[in-house]
Amino acid sequence: MLAACATPTQRIDVTAERLGMTKGLVEGLNFRHVTYAKSHSTTKALHIYLDGDGSPWRHGRYIANDPTPRNPLVLGLASLDTEADVVYLGRPCYLGLHDEPMCNKNLWTSARYGDAVVRSMAAAAQALIQERGANSVSLIGFSGGGSLAMLMLAYMVSVNEVVTVAANLDTDGWAKHHGYLPLHESLNPMLLRYPTHVRYRHFSGEHDDNVPTQLTRAFIARHGGELVLVPNFSHHCCWREQWPDLIK
Repeated sequence: MLAACATPTQRIDVTAERLGMTKGLVEGLNFRHVTYAKSHSTTKALHIYLDGDGSPWRHGRYIANDPTPRNPLVLGLASLDTEADVVYLGRPCYLGLHDEPMCNKNLWTSARYGDAVVRSMAAAAQALIQERGANSVSLIGFSGGGSLAMLMLAYMVSVNEVVTVAANLDTDGWAKHHGYLPLHESLNPMLLRYPTHVRYRHFSGEHDDNVPTQLTRAFIARHGGELVLVPNFSHHCCWREQWPDLIK
């Protein structure tokens, strides 16, 4: 009964504590961001995890008051990563911050990959890198978090690798594929240019019907990077079960 009454953020907090992750806050650009961190390594490597779009809609029709993810998949992936220190970096207005002054519902719907979100995520990530003195940095994004990972590169100088998982890398193509309205206030990763010194790995599930592999292939054909096609996986299944091996 208590679990049923808890907010999405409270449930994420409980999950993070159970996984041995410590909650924090970091300043971005005009927004604050919730973090969950866990140290695994004595090296200066840092993996920053970026979650998907969460729950921006209720019943597919009504804009949610709180877009916080209901599924702790990415938090679980971060907790299983023993290759480096890890930080799960929340988006603006997510994880209990939806009532903050700068927040509005566009930031988790049509503008969820917009410039304000991307710049603040990049500023928060840079603050985490500086705070930890990291000399090797990977951005690891699931679904819409992969979109943000690519977009953040325009405002970051210290990233060595980007790993995307079931990521929407062509927002216009994705919206057209599903018959959705275009994300007219968002940036489209397909249309940007990317630094050549960064390593790019793009994981795609063979049976992903949310972000089909052909969309990922089209992005790689234009921008390069390594496609890792995982047999029998869908958009959500079964990344957590095999993540320790995949991230290596």
